[in-house]
Amino acid sequence: MNDFLLAFNFAFLYDKKTEAITMNKKLSVTGLAWPIFIEIALFMVMGNIDVIMLSRYSQNAVAAVGNANQILSLTGLIFSVITAATGILFAQHLGAKNYDQLNVIASTSLFGNLIFSAIISAFILLFSQQILILINVPADLVPISLEYMTIVGGLIFIFSLSMTLTSMIKSSGNTKPVMFMALLMNILNVIGNYIFLFGPFGLPILGVRGVAISTAFARTIAFVFYFFYVKKVLNVHISFKYLNPFPKELVKKMLHIGIPSALEPMSYQMSQVVIFSIINTLGIWVINTRMYVQTMVMFVYLAVLAISQASQIMVGHMVGANQEDDVKKVVFKNLRISLAITLTMSILLAIFNRYIITIFTDDIRIIELAATIFIIDIFVEIGRVFNLVLISSAKGAGDVRYPAYIGIASMWIVCVGLSFLLVKWLGWGLAGIWIAFASDEALRSGLMLHRWQSDRWKGRKFV
Repeated sequence: MNDFLLAFNFAFLYDKKTEAITMNKKLSVTGLAWPIFIEIALFMVMGNIDVIMLSRYSQNAVAAVGNANQILSLTGLIFSVITAATGILFAQHLGAKNYDQLNVIASTSLFGNLIFSAIISAFILLFSQQILILINVPADLVPISLEYMTIVGGLIFIFSLSMTLTSMIKSSGNTKPVMFMALLMNILNVIGNYIFLFGPFGLPILGVRGVAISTAFARTIAFVFYFFYVKKVLNVHISFKYLNPFPKELVKKMLHIGIPSALEPMSYQMSQVVIFSIINTLGIWVINTRMYVQTMVMFVYLAVLAISQASQIMVGHMVGANQEDDVKKVVFKNLRISLAITLTMSILLAIFNRYIITIFTDDIRIIELAATIFIIDIFVEIGRVFNLVLISSAKGAGDVRYPAYIGIASMWIVCVGLSFLLVKWLGWGLAGIWIAFASDEALRSGLMLHRWQSDRWKGRKFV
């Protein structure tokens, strides 16, 4: 709780160099990962609570906000070009004790994302209706989606700046403040949703517009907190003076890191659209099976997702501090922990899935198909563990292009290609899709394991 209170208790903060506060503490995977785990879990759970609250108000509202968020979520991938680079550079410079460079990195990344997000905000305000029509949103939902997009999309720059600031905070080794703010944001969001959707105490019911206001308000509070935390606790300052002379070499490094890091998730999203279109030809009950399985599987790799982010931070600090010879031991220790967690969770899910899935449905076809999918998914999750931990750690070391290239190639050639072959030619249905997922994860994990064993990730740091 101390990290959270520090940002607000300015009277007791001391104005010293960044290293005097938290930078030289020994980083541990547990200390870094558990706040990240809770942060991610909070957003996953609260996303479901948002849907439940909206469904009590109106089914049209659920669909309208869902369509709007589908578009708005893509903006996060654009912002990640700079955000991903900021986190990696921040960690490496902290490890190298180049504290004076932190102000330049922070100012460049924040103003860069501000420009990006301002352009996107303007684009959303001008063309949101045309975008909604383009993706075939039903005519009666367009005005509702438009209301939400205008408010949340118009203020998307706040979300962009918060993403940039949180990457700095996490990379400093302080993951707790982001966790606490995630909790506060979600509490504010639920309270706001309740007030605007159900109008307690005679307050006006604003519907979807109110939900948008609630979201924008929570994000604004978070941005203010993150900004002052970076300034007062990390002692990192944002100013135009750090852009004079213009840091061309830094911008080149950011693009070198950020573009491959952003292209991979963008490509993944597009490949998933193609795969979902294949699944959509198999029938509604198969579509629902996929949805239920994916919902349950997310909780299997949640811990590994947190560990992989923690591993990236640790590797960034170690590489910056010229400790490359010790990096592999740390990464493979994190990998073993992740494998143990995933195997335990996956096997338990495969054994008890029939009991769990009845929470969602009593359709025997879905229950039987899901039982098969969960067995195949054990192999998917094993491959996913290797990829999450090894790829994130490689990025922390500055090895960003190779993981992106093999990821893009494999997800289209193996995942999409094999899905089409197994479903359309062999008629294996959803099981064929999951076999394609497992094959994709296995190929990439093998390539990344060889990359680490051969030490070809070394010598790629940016400091």
